[in-house]
Amino acid sequence: MQISAMQISVMAVAAAEEGGHDPTSLVSPVMFHIGPIPVTAHIVSAWVVMAILVGLSILATRNMQMVPRGLQNVFEVLIGGLLDLIDQTAGPKGRQFAPVVMTAFLFILFSNWIGTFPFFGDVPALHSPNSNLNVTAAMAIFVFVLVQFYALRTLGLLGYLMEFVIPNPLHVLTELARPVSLSLRLFGNIFAGGVLVHTMLGIAPFVTFVFLGLELFVGAVQALIFTMLTLVFLSIAVTGHGHDAHDEAHAEAHH
Repeated sequence: MQISAMQISVMAVAAAEEGGHDPTSLVSPVMFHIGPIPVTAHIVSAWVVMAILVGLSILATRNMQMVPRGLQNVFEVLIGGLLDLIDQTAGPKGRQFAPVVMTAFLFILFSNWIGTFPFFGDVPALHSPNSNLNVTAAMAIFVFVLVQFYALRTLGLLGYLMEFVIPNPLHVLTELARPVSLSLRLFGNIFAGGVLVHTMLGIAPFVTFVFLGLELFVGAVQALIFTMLTLVFLSIAVTGHGHDAHDEAHAEAHH
């Protein structure tokens, strides 16, 4: 969903007036401290999402059967679909990234969805983790570091350093732009969507369900975009940047 900066500002002000807190602030409120370390509201909500995923995983695998049913069947269909998508996007080499890619997809998906529901987002400690730029930036930086690690391991130190000179001396800008793009894209869409839903809840609650459905769809799309771009970047890193430049450009243009 494409929303202008002016629309975001107007909706954010309205939501702040309704909810008594400022949703435009990039500073997440501190909930408590673990020793000298502050734990913010969005970190708590990320822990909630992780606890939900762990709980669902335990429930889905505690009584595995040859003919899956119930939650086991849901997870097997989801994992099978993601594996097929990885094979189509990155080929056989992409399977080595399956744990990272699938974990990222499930975490981002549940974070996006769980923050969409009004009863969840109305509690300051339970906003979507992805509505805070610090969380999305942390994930993007992790992807960036992982990509550099695989590129260094594949190309060797000399080959890795040469990538920044030949064939494209602006390659360093490309590398630095990736985490910026990943973090801002996810944060912007989820932040704007959350503000929109809660604003409409106060203005016209009888049509909020329409926006809830739309934001659930947007949340799934954004999780898929982040995941697939991560997979493309990792695949480029293990094959050499020059070989798959077209694929990267195509993926960016498509999303």
